[in-house]
Amino acid sequence: MKRTICLVVCALFMVVMMSGVALAAEKKAAEQAKEIMITGTINDANQLVDKDGQVFSIAVTKEGQELVTNVGQTVEVKGTVLESEGQKQISVSAYKVIKE
Repeated sequence: MKRTICLVVCALFMVVMMSGVALAAEKKAAEQAKEIMITGTINDANQLVDKDGQVFSIAVTKEGQELVTNVGQTVEVKGTVLESEGQKQISVSAYKVIKE
């Protein structure tokens, strides 16, 4: 009887732990998928550099390809940022060139 109770408690513990891991992974994926606005300058390496000096690679999308033609100009970019191995990449959904 004690062994059965111990097994039930262990099984419930495992279910709770696995649920927590699944929910944490889902929350992290949802956080990464948020669209944000970044204002910065396009450099010669086809990257977006914001006012704090953070560098974002520009993903290959229709809008991204149009954006990289604005080298040296200040732009306001709307998109989704993904981070992989310390490198940040922005998938551009819209942008606007800012006239100074």
